[in-house]
Parts: sequence; structure tokens; C-alpha cells
Amino acid sequence: MGWQTALIKQVIQHKGFSFLDVFSPCVTYNKDNTFQWFRPRVKKLEENAEYDATNWIAAMEKATVWGEEIPIGKFYERTDLPSLEETEPVLEAGPLIGRDLHIAHDVAKKFVEELM
Repeated sequence: MGWQTALIKQVIQHKGFSFLDVFSPCVTYNKDNTFQWFRPRVKKLEENAEYDATNWIAAMEKATVWGEEIPIGKFYERTDLPSLEETEPVLEAGPLIGRDLHIAHDVAKKFVEELM
């Protein structure tokens, strides 16, 4: 499993908000910004021991950097608050999909019709 795949998996499994940038340049028709131009500039945030992915301000500052340095990877991961599903008692038994919600068919149909 490659670095990017492992990072994507980690971010998906995180219970909460994460901000990830997996960079995939299209260099087919761009003769100025080639792979040779990108390689020395692209920097993985995870390789910088001083970078704190829980610092929102630092993440937003890094997100605006482009040029001689192009940061990629996990910019931000919120760990100080529970995720939405952890705060909703109705979700303690798991996702709603597949559960019998005990809503009469005619009531559900009327509700959907109102939304349409």
C-alpha cells in the first residue's frame, strides 16, 4: 500500500473532520510545470516533525503555500470534539440505513412529495 493510500485510509477511519490534499498534477500538456519541476517542490507534511496537524491556523497557512514549496498530505485533523455520530443518541445503534424507522408509508410518501 502506497503512502497516499495509507493516508486516505487513515483519514477516512478518523472519527471527525480531516483536511487532506493528495496532489496529482496533470503534466501531459503543461510543458512548464513538469514532473521534474514538481518533484523538488512537493513536501509531505507528515515528514515535517514540527508540523502539528491539529493546529487549524497552521493548516490554513500551509494551505495557501504554492510555488517553491507545495505542501501535500494531512493538513488538519480535528481531535478536540466528538464526531457528529458520537453526539447523536439516535445513532448509538448504528446508521439509520437498513433500520425500521416505524414511519407509516403514507406519512413517508407525503413527506417526500412535499420535498419534491
